[in-house]
Amino acid sequence: MIGLDVGTGGARALAVDPGGKILAGSSSPLPAPEMNDDGASEQSADSWRQASIEALEGCLSQLGDNRQNLKAISIDATSGTVVFLDGHYRPLSPGILHNDTRSAEEAIQLNSLLAGHCREAGYRFGATFALSKILYFQHHFPHIFNQVQLIAHQADYVAGVLSGEWGISDPSNSLKTGYNLVADAWPAELESLNISHLLPRIVPSGTAVGTLRKQFADEWGVPAATRIRAGVTDSTAGFLATGAALDGEFAVCLGTTLAFKGISKDLIRDPRGVVYCHRHPGGGWLPGGASNVGGACLKKNFGGRNLGELDRHAFSRFPTATLSYPLVEVGERFPFDSPGAVGFMESPTDEIDRYLALLQGVGLVERWCFVRFEELGITVRPPIYTTGNGSRSDEWNQIRANILQCCLARSRSTDPAFGVAVLAAAMEFHGGDLAAASRAMTATDRIFEPVISWSDWAQAQLGRLRAECRERGLIQGNGS
Repeated sequence: MIGLDVGTGGARALAVDPGGKILAGSSSPLPAPEMNDDGASEQSADSWRQASIEALEGCLSQLGDNRQNLKAISIDATSGTVVFLDGHYRPLSPGILHNDTRSAEEAIQLNSLLAGHCREAGYRFGATFALSKILYFQHHFPHIFNQVQLIAHQADYVAGVLSGEWGISDPSNSLKTGYNLVADAWPAELESLNISHLLPRIVPSGTAVGTLRKQFADEWGVPAATRIRAGVTDSTAGFLATGAALDGEFAVCLGTTLAFKGISKDLIRDPRGVVYCHRHPGGGWLPGGASNVGGACLKKNFGGRNLGELDRHAFSRFPTATLSYPLVEVGERFPFDSPGAVGFMESPTDEIDRYLALLQGVGLVERWCFVRFEELGITVRPPIYTTGNGSRSDEWNQIRANILQCCLARSRSTDPAFGVAVLAAAMEFHGGDLAAASRAMTATDRIFEPVISWSDWAQAQLGRLRAECRERGLIQGNGS
């Protein structure tokens, strides 16, 4: 199988065998997005096509004769990214990217129009949702919108390029376009927006939407029967790469921020709108949320320093009584929603104490987020899988495990391209059983066991942090 990950910075193709061995990999860069002060973030859709083809060609060239064994290609891409196509499936505009925020007013309109849908699905529309962007484009560029014959998500567009089959998407990429994952249908209210006829047909993730175009199969020397399979969003693909496969298992990506995703047999509805669910391609749901706290605090405060050395010094002095909520910019999303929240730190004793307070602060916010999941009725099953650049630090992982009082499992692979290859393998070799494919292909790099003697301290420290956040006005009412 080949997993193809199309992001904002480039496309990456990864060839993987049924046992999870990576056989080849290649990447191709994308031009930087065009961004404006009004919140616009756009990128040429044709560049997605070019980068995807180049990444696939590079990957296949490394396979040699083994390319004849290619069974399928599956694609993941950024969530909430859309492009408007004409009747010949040519882009009428640049792609509107996942982080485009021009459509705040349209999001308010949608939350009113689709209030029932929002209650049923357990989320509210935001400015970065694809449906909000579609309405923005309809309102501000009617002369172009009137020519639109199909609205495609980024992954749909690349799948169409490779297969020649257009107008097909999956539930994962369509969530932010308003697809009702409970009813498995587009909401009837969309008829009033005059866009329903432009939206794609939805098939389950992993479904074969077609086979590779003959021109590509001939040129690349791969079987004409190579299937193009509907994929998922990049965050879901990254989750599938971790090995988390059972009800209650979670993965946390510690990068610039903290991103959470787990598995639940039941749809989780958060009345505060902080947690929302994707469909799990293997059945059930994927509740998730994201905090603005994360590794960015180290870059801001200790950029250019030897973080490995600081990790070792800080770990030798764990724990510290210095309390920190290490936001680097204004606003928090999870464990509470507060657009005006500002980070803080009590007075550290020295530089190492300040660094340790940041590491510890991220860990406490992480634990707070899991408390929120448990308050919503989710029983978290250990281990918690950890990915992202922050998870490379053994010392930070051990601090987090001590605070969480749960073992952390650092996943061997966290590449979304690997995750979407696991999805393809589930269909090709395991009769659609994603858990079986995960067991066969994924592995853990290292387990970090918590030191039980820190249990009471961790509980008390989280209580202090929550009280301090309330005292400082970061949260109000029952928001904690």
